[in-house]
Amino acid sequence: MKIILLSMFSVPTGHVKVAEVMQQKIKDKHPDAEVKIVDFLSYSNQWLENAVSGFYMKWIKAFPESYKRFYAQLMMSEEYTGMLKSFSVFSIYFEMKLKKLVEEEQPSHIICTHSFPSRILGKLKKKSPSFSTKTINVYTDFFINGVWDKENIDFHMVPSSEAKDELIRQYSIPSDRIFNTGVPVSNIYKDKTGKSKNTSLGRKHLLVAGGNNGLCVLNEFMMNPSGAEHFTYTVLCGHNKELFDKLSGLPNITPLMYIDDREELNAIYDSVDAIITKPGGVTITEVLNKRIPIFIHDYLPGQEEVNLEFLKEKKLVYLLNSEDPLEIITNVLKDKREMNDYLVRLQQYLSSISTCVDESLNTLLKVNQEDSLVKPSLNKTGVTKTILN
Repeated sequence: MKIILLSMFSVPTGHVKVAEVMQQKIKDKHPDAEVKIVDFLSYSNQWLENAVSGFYMKWIKAFPESYKRFYAQLMMSEEYTGMLKSFSVFSIYFEMKLKKLVEEEQPSHIICTHSFPSRILGKLKKKSPSFSTKTINVYTDFFINGVWDKENIDFHMVPSSEAKDELIRQYSIPSDRIFNTGVPVSNIYKDKTGKSKNTSLGRKHLLVAGGNNGLCVLNEFMMNPSGAEHFTYTVLCGHNKELFDKLSGLPNITPLMYIDDREELNAIYDSVDAIITKPGGVTITEVLNKRIPIFIHDYLPGQEEVNLEFLKEKKLVYLLNSEDPLEIITNVLKDKREMNDYLVRLQQYLSSISTCVDESLNTLLKVNQEDSLVKPSLNKTGVTKTILN
């Protein structure tokens, strides 16, 4: 059994984190399986990946409203329109690259954790009736954007019951091809155990998580003298060395660079009373599993904005304003009734996830594994050939 996990970039984004989680889960249950993560843009063209990933972050920072409009047009529509039609020209190039990858690797399964490889894979499958590799979408936000291929992908691991209903209602996907797993995260992030609070001075411990680039940070309010006696902070700076240096040495603040070790991150989750973060699908799901109150101080335009709407509707997060965020946090954490109600809402959401990721994977990986030892696949001319698994 050979499985290819298709993410988009080589930089540690949520899509890559989910691919790594899926890889680990597969290897835990199927140690003999060959499981490879392929960063699709890097595989296709390393120069292009460097250019796109660098431009993407600069664009969001410098022109957030422009990116928001672009995202609304590209990500929320099934078809390219207007200026975006030019992007479809590049589809042929990426289809060739993906076809080459499939021919080289001959995988039994391809799992997409990013919408763009999913779209290219769907196009390739539609043009190749003999394509036998089983394909799976794993969604990493709380909604399904318009870039994901739906009809041509075999199976779907969705973030919510609403997403499952959307696939059934709008795209006529059979329900037995959809698994309501939530956003996949490591099994290590379970309910909080052995919590070690910093209670020596009676301060609440707040975790501030700004994503890979440390974008969600707190300007003045962490350093507000009026809040110093009530809070201590751990700040995840990602790869933002400038932010790390700025916060180093400040009282009651512990800045940390990017954490790759899940055990270390889980220990931090266990130690805090609340988290201030952006509405990224992976981090939010980890924290929901840990039953930690979530405060949103900032978000990126596009997918995080849509995620936030979902979380607000479910009342799973608290919004902070720029005027008095510390007072909001203090009042929420002190209100025992509100905290109990929050945990009830959180449990309702977690209970609505009907299938665990591990069970879904076991079911899906049996497809193509049990049917036969001989299967057809594409050769370079598009004619089927026979290979042995």
